[in-house]
Parts: sequence; C-alpha cells; structure tokens
Amino acid sequence: MGKTPPSIHCDRDDDGYNHSLFDSDTYQNAILYVPQGSLYAYKNAKGWGNFKHIEEVTFSNGHIFSAIDDKNFYMDFIKYTVEKGHLVVTGYDEDRFKGVAEIASRITYKGNTYEVTSIGEDAFRMCSGLTSVIIPNSVTSIGDGAFSYCGGLTSVTIPNSVTSIGEGTFWGCGLTSVSIPNSVTSIGESAFQGCCLTSVTIPNSVTSIGKDAFSGCSGLTSVSIPNSVTSIGGSAFYGCSGLTSVTIPNSVTSIEDMVFFFCRGLTSVTIPNSVTSIGGSAFSGCWGLTSIKCKGKTPPSIYCDFDDDDHPPFDSGTYQNATLYVPKGSLYAYKNAEEWKKFKHIVEE
Repeated sequence: MGKTPPSIHCDRDDDGYNHSLFDSDTYQNAILYVPQGSLYAYKNAKGWGNFKHIEEVTFSNGHIFSAIDDKNFYMDFIKYTVEKGHLVVTGYDEDRFKGVAEIASRITYKGNTYEVTSIGEDAFRMCSGLTSVIIPNSVTSIGDGAFSYCGGLTSVTIPNSVTSIGEGTFWGCGLTSVSIPNSVTSIGESAFQGCCLTSVTIPNSVTSIGKDAFSGCSGLTSVSIPNSVTSIGGSAFYGCSGLTSVTIPNSVTSIEDMVFFFCRGLTSVTIPNSVTSIGGSAFSGCWGLTSIKCKGKTPPSIYCDFDDDDHPPFDSGTYQNATLYVPKGSLYAYKNAEEWKKFKHIVEE
C-alpha cells in the first residue's frame, strides 16, 4: 500500500446500487495496514475510511516489518531472533497474527543478511489463528513444542532439510495428515500426540519413534513403520483406536510398555523374530485382537517398567479368544513360557 490511498471508481452502469470496494463484513472485521504517516489520509479517503480498524505499520520489500531491538524483530507478525549469525523463529504477534505462517528463508536486518535455520521451542505454541505452515528448506530443526496446541493448524509442509522433529512439536494440533521427509531420523516424544491424523507414512530414514509420539491420534487408521526403526518408545500409539492392523519391522528388538495400549480397533499384529522382550500392557485394551503372529521360535520375555504391579501385555479376553500363531517346532516353548502359556489357542504354522 502507498502513502496516498488509491482512488476508488466504478465503471459499471448506474443501477442505483452502491458498489463498494469491499463488503460490509470486511470493513467491520478486517484490519487495514497502511504505511507510517498515512493514517489520516486513509481515514478520510473514499472507500478506505469505511474500515473500522486501520493501523500504521512499516513496509519493507512488500512485508510488514517491526523492529524490537538489535537482535529481535517481527516480519509479517512472525518474530525472528538473531542467534550466532543465523535467524531463529521465536514467536508471533499474539494480537495480529493469523492464517498462514510462511517462514522466510533469508532476511536482511539492519544491513546484515541472515539465513533462517530453525524454529525455536514453543515458537507458535497455542496460536489459535494459525491454519497452515510453510517451512523453507533452509530450516534444519524444529524445536520442542514449536506448534503445540495450535488447534486450527490443519496442514504443514516439512522440507527435506529437517533432520529431527522435537518433543511435542505438533502436540494437540488439528493436523489430519503429515508427510515426514526422508531426511528425518528421529521423531521426538509426543511429537504428534493428540493430533487428528488419519494416516502417516514414516520414511526409512527414521531410526527411533519417541514415547507417546502418536498417542491419542484416535483417527489414525494406518501406519507404516519401516525396517529402519530400531526403537519404538512406550505408549507411542496409545489410544490410536482407529488402527486395525500393524506390522512391526524386524529391526525392532523390544516392544515397550503400553505401545499399543487401548488400540481398540486392532484386529491383528505381527511380532517379528527380532523382538526379544515385550513391556507391560503393550497390547492391553486391544479388545478386537483375534490374531497374534509371533515369528520368533523363542518366546519374547515379558517385563514392566512403569510400576511394581503385574501388567500383562494382553487382556484376559485376548488370552481366551485370540489365536496365537507361532513357528513350527516352538509350540511347547510357548505353552510353557510365562504369559504366553495363558493363550487358549496356540497354533503352529
């Protein structure tokens, strides 16, 4: 916008109607940002003076700019901080920001040009107006809780420059789907906890899935775990009641406590021969389980790390009604192994 308000005209036939530039809702609810020193001109100009909210700002290269101090500033109501010769996204203007957060890749501030390399901890935490995020490929890390509790956030583009997704990064967001790039090697604790995800594809670059990473994603119906993953944290898929089946890759050696706890829709599970131990309540609350396939001839040991009480990996109903499929020649071992011997139906295949 220029300092001089653009003139308003209408080339349509005179039909007796007032053809305003914007509709009444826009005039009432939108904020008109104008250059410094031009507030009076816009408030008194035809078509522009109808705006209820007019604010003066500084424009720079088409962006709304506001300096805080030598190291901190806002651009398009997103806060950037100079740290060690780079820029970090550290917050947002709570009163003004809403909509799409398009993170810049490079910004010139006070005569110096900086590359944006990271999104800091809690940068957009509880930003109710945030609907989508575009992250440039200059960014290599996303901090813990960066987009936590952004209930309106439905889409995010994560570039293949990002190598890790921090703890609680998207906790409680409205995300329905996410594409994790093959540059990511780890998914932090509670990274997507409580999201509205319906599907997720984990690339074969990922080696670890943190505790509670996808817990509470009740809409999640399918998940593909690649054989690059060596560890799945406790409660990683806790409460994913929409999951119907899951295949654990043969790179995993231990199934932690409560990993699939309360996955009510789960009907079948395949446990590879690489798994040597299973934690307490790993499959408790999976009332729909009818088929468990254990590929190892030696029954995995059972343990519980979260308290001193007895928490078997399966419910009593599962022991009674599901069929446990085991390798040929291992029937006796399973029938005499702790917890495994509780299965009423054990079949060699």
